[in-house]
Amino acid sequence: ARGCQARRTSDLVANLLSFAQQAPGEKNSVDIGVLLTRASHMLESRRPPGKIQVRLSIDKDFPHATANANQLFQVFVEIIENAMDAVEEAGGGSLDITAATQRTDLILKFSDTGAGMRDPHRVFDPFYTTKPVGKGTGLGLSAVYGVIQDHGGQITCRNKPEGGAEFTIRLPICAQPVAQGAGAS
Repeated sequence: ARGCQARRTSDLVANLLSFAQQAPGEKNSVDIGVLLTRASHMLESRRPPGKIQVRLSIDKDFPHATANANQLFQVFVEIIENAMDAVEEAGGGSLDITAATQRTDLILKFSDTGAGMRDPHRVFDPFYTTKPVGKGTGLGLSAVYGVIQDHGGQITCRNKPEGGAEFTIRLPICAQPVAQGAGAS
């Protein structure tokens, strides 16, 4: 299991290197759809096929956000990986990821068919974890919460009436579009 964990870590590091040019707190215009797609494809490629169906639905012309791409990528990896673990533990199922706009906000939803969260109101507390001893530090979702707050956004978690958990992230849309391409004046 240690070799598998090391491989997962090196894969993650390799994926993060594409965002590593950014300074830790630096925020630029970021295509959230691309980050969501990369994070879900990277994590899907590590699971045995067939058990978890990941459905990604991103609105056409989904706007950019002013964000730190590296931090948001890690947020998406953390949430998607937790959801996949929950679905796997439930014997299989699906994870629906949607990205839509609502007035001045981007709304990202991660909805799984796992068993749901034991204490959805506590999942962002530091050191709270549902993982067995030795697996995970409990800092994952607490760090996620901090990153989203730092981006002027909100994150919530709830158990759906039909079962499974749903995480919702609200992020403000970029105030003004950033000029695309070198030729833009």
